[in-house]
Amino acid sequence: MKHIFFTLTLVLSHFFAISQINILWDDEPGIVYNGQTISINKDMAGFDVYMHCQNTGNSSLGINIKRVVLTSNDSLFNDQFCDNNVCYSCFGNDWTTPTPNILQPGDSCLMKASFYFKNSGNVKVRYYVLDVNDNPLDSVDVEIFNTVNLTELNNITILAYPNPVTDYLNIEMPNISSENSISVYDISGKKVFSSGLKSSINKFDFSYFKPSIYFYQISNGTTLLKSDKLILEK
Repeated sequence: MKHIFFTLTLVLSHFFAISQINILWDDEPGIVYNGQTISINKDMAGFDVYMHCQNTGNSSLGINIKRVVLTSNDSLFNDQFCDNNVCYSCFGNDWTTPTPNILQPGDSCLMKASFYFKNSGNVKVRYYVLDVNDNPLDSVDVEIFNTVNLTELNNITILAYPNPVTDYLNIEMPNISSENSISVYDISGKKVFSSGLKSSINKFDFSYFKPSIYFYQISNGTTLLKSDKLILEK
């Protein structure tokens, strides 16, 4: 009997914790998305998904957000997460905010996911709302169907070779400007190299990088001109 009572208490306490949280998508105000999927169709490289987490209980609640990439289907993307305090760059497939937000009864916390796609494809990401002990309170899935073709967005021919690269990477592009630059990211999404493009033919030394898969972006200020996978071999 004591065992049954203890189990029932755990179930009720878990249900109470879940009932304290509402996850809302700002594009559809008033609809609770707890345990649901937000489906988004986009044809642009970068965009934000605004959500809010609301404390519907009668006591203050400290929360963290855990982001898990469920599927990416060969899509290459960087993402960022913002709450009421600060914006964080997300790394790897499993990432958690380092500092909790304290929500008073009735208050809500911003949950803004920012995505920057390097190619078209589908991505599904789950955001868990955790208590201060990292116990899941609830979750929402964000599924993105992105049809942007970044290499065809600009009528500019950009050559990046050789790929795979063993030592030097060459970048050739016409009409060079002072705003043209290249950024290289490792497989976790961390930026490991960046440089301006000084002339129509640029040569960069990657011989000191460890062999792995990287991703590069060539941009003109805020406009992405080309993005692709970069394989480094020795």
